[in-house]
Amino acid sequence: MKILKYFSGFLLATTMIFNSCQLDETLRDTPTMGNLQTEADVTAVIRGLYSQLNDPSGFKFLGHIMLTVMADDIYSTAGSEYGPYQDRSLTSTNTAPFWNRLYSTIGNANSLIGTLDKLTFLSAAYKKRALGEAYFIRAFSYYYLVRLYGGVPLNIEEANASTNFYKPRNTVDEVYAQIFKDMKAASSSLPLQGQIVAGELGRASKGAAQALLAQAYLTYGNQLSLKGQAPTTNYQNASLYADSVINSAQYNLLNDYGDLFDIAKENAAYKEVIFGVRFQTDASARAQPAAGSEFALRFASSNTWGVTAGGANGGNTYRVAHWFADYYRKGDYSNGISTFTPNIDYRNEKAFFQRGVNNVNKFFAVYPNIPGSTVPGSTTDGTINDPLLSKYIDATGKDGRNHGNDFFIIRFAEVYLIKAEAENELNGNTAAARAAFNMVRARARRADGTARLIPADITSVALTKDQLRLKIFDERGLELVGEGQRWFDLVRMRSPLSATQTMYEYQFKVILNDAANFPRVLPTGFNTTTKRFTPTAANAVYAPILNVTVPKFLLFPIPATEINQNANFGPQNTGW
Repeated sequence: MKILKYFSGFLLATTMIFNSCQLDETLRDTPTMGNLQTEADVTAVIRGLYSQLNDPSGFKFLGHIMLTVMADDIYSTAGSEYGPYQDRSLTSTNTAPFWNRLYSTIGNANSLIGTLDKLTFLSAAYKKRALGEAYFIRAFSYYYLVRLYGGVPLNIEEANASTNFYKPRNTVDEVYAQIFKDMKAASSSLPLQGQIVAGELGRASKGAAQALLAQAYLTYGNQLSLKGQAPTTNYQNASLYADSVINSAQYNLLNDYGDLFDIAKENAAYKEVIFGVRFQTDASARAQPAAGSEFALRFASSNTWGVTAGGANGGNTYRVAHWFADYYRKGDYSNGISTFTPNIDYRNEKAFFQRGVNNVNKFFAVYPNIPGSTVPGSTTDGTINDPLLSKYIDATGKDGRNHGNDFFIIRFAEVYLIKAEAENELNGNTAAARAAFNMVRARARRADGTARLIPADITSVALTKDQLRLKIFDERGLELVGEGQRWFDLVRMRSPLSATQTMYEYQFKVILNDAANFPRVLPTGFNTTTKRFTPTAANAVYAPILNVTVPKFLLFPIPATEINQNANFGPQNTGW
């Protein structure tokens, strides 16, 4: 059972409606002890709080676009909501929905915290967990706000008629201090993952709070380092909290990386998934308002059938950048032999489509696949000239925007990479850093049970801190592709060229700006003899490189409604 999208009369979301971030709040039906009479009522409220995250303005649609299209690994040829992000022409109007959703969620969490002390019928254990979940959701929402927008106003009190909604933005340091405080409160109050029953999967655990603390301390340490400030304590805390999760015996790496994204095995994936935004095919609604996800539609193409509701095809919305797919078929991720299995990293096969099939069972070679000879119809009937992500497939959904695929926020594999990165930042290429890093590669080598030789462990002590940081950056790129981490990695991690330059600048201005190694062409014309695509056409995906400026694109713009209505807010983010 998944957490459903609740519209319960007990939902504290009715307490506050945030139209413009924290502004223009309308108080309605403020909960009283008469509204909430049993622990079951409060549970419905808590589930409604989580359901805020899978709203269309959140991780289902508009927030997901922000996390996906602004990085360097995935692009979109769709117009409408996607176009401004793809061509970097977005304005302060585009970013308002996710901002509003996150502040609405914070307001609901504040209401829950303020209400729980008034409820005398709650057991001590129940109240402790409920408070932990409210603190977790509030910290989670502020964590996304501060990374996307920088310093934002802190609202941590239950709203009432005298509340001041026109606050100045707090500093980044102040927001992180509140995130750490709330997440620690959550960690001390939430149950272990093993104590959460199947019907409650998707609710926060102690491990979820600690994993996000590890990630947040690492991120904050990165930001301090880029500004020339001391990051050591934050890296130490990142390593400490990563160890707490690793040593908790609550999580493990699934034996088969591919099982993480098998919709039929999704509940079992939560042995590795520490926290995710849960979606469920919604029988009572359809399309955008439904509680189901739409990732299956967005990541697949029109010539990949059997991937969305009713066995239908994809929508051609998101495509993997060609350079990105190419990068992970060479170097550490390939043994250099020109056939695929088992000569590339197994994660490559499970993260990207290897073959498409249309509605009349004609097979399509997907860039840059080498079609196998044992699959019916393997004679090339057509080509798909873009790499495609295959992590989100659900032929059992109700409609294209109503599937059961979850959005994983943090997995156990990432905790190992956080540990490796924190150790590297503290002490360089140590045995502890390599050991954590190699845990992720060891799982990749296990493949589907037939072991492979690649990717190899890092054993060299000769790697510098900068070189190991790049290895970690690359490893995160493949392991977590399509899971909403790449843009955050680009803007927080340090370039190998300068202590004050981000990987965002390095990737867009140095690596992808190298026309000799990253040609501005799209591959077309599949050669059935060489099993290769020939680059022949202009590649529009690289156009955004010309529009990228720094520091402008290291943050998103504060919504215009907030700037216009809140005279106390302060200046807009630089460049916007």
